[in-house]
Amino acid sequence: MRKKTKRIIPLSITLATAVFFTGISAQVAASEQVTRIPDQMKAGTIIEFDEDNKMRIIVEGEPVPKKRPIMRKVLSPEQQKLLEEEEKMVQKIREEAKDLPVYHLENPAPQPGMRVIYDGEGLIREIIYPKNISPNAYKPLPRGTRKPPGTYTYGKSNNSITIKGTTSGSVLGEGRFTNYSDTVGENDNTLKKGDCATKGEIDNPSYGTKIASRNLENDVFAYVYKRDNGALPDAVLDIWKTGVELYGLTWSSSLSFKGRYYYEFNENDDK
Repeated sequence: MRKKTKRIIPLSITLATAVFFTGISAQVAASEQVTRIPDQMKAGTIIEFDEDNKMRIIVEGEPVPKKRPIMRKVLSPEQQKLLEEEEKMVQKIREEAKDLPVYHLENPAPQPGMRVIYDGEGLIREIIYPKNISPNAYKPLPRGTRKPPGTYTYGKSNNSITIKGTTSGSVLGEGRFTNYSDTVGENDNTLKKGDCATKGEIDNPSYGTKIASRNLENDVFAYVYKRDNGALPDAVLDIWKTGVELYGLTWSSSLSFKGRYYYEFNENDDK
């Protein structure tokens, strides 16, 4: 049977943390008027756009350190069983969502006075908006809600979040997992190991939602709990600090890895 062609629908969204550095020259970009925020820069770079949207380097970054490969270990029978169950659910969601529309999300356009801060991986850590355009800043969906059904793609890491259903259904996120070290979550809760944040402008499930997840680089499965949300422009899930140990990893502030997550929801989740 021929697969149906999905509709690709452009969609703009505010993003505020970002992607891998592949060698874009900040100096060259700064000499010209630009129409989009660079999603790749040297680690620690800070840029600002002037009144003509020309990029100015505030802080010159350093080359991004080479990423170390994640080591694989023999999985326990329990881990193997969890992976098999996860694989079945992922394939089920993909099959049921195959005819849904696809929306591609872009970085916000530069604005005079906008400042962009890049982190230790050369990714956008924060976008600071001028006061007169602050309404464009990050705005999560109401808690317990998601975007309409469809697949939402964004970022250089080929991130995608597939939403199936409205009052009940499932969500599948595939792409990059990052980590963060905030102390307080979305419910004035003290964040702890096992907590995570979702991309709130696309997928903002109920506080405490149990999320099944997998480190695709070593196949370690873990359950984490949604107790925060964030912009995540080049990530599908943000793991709180030492929670990366659940995936067989050792924490560092710049750690990221390829992963996927899913959960099911229904209309009674947020009641």
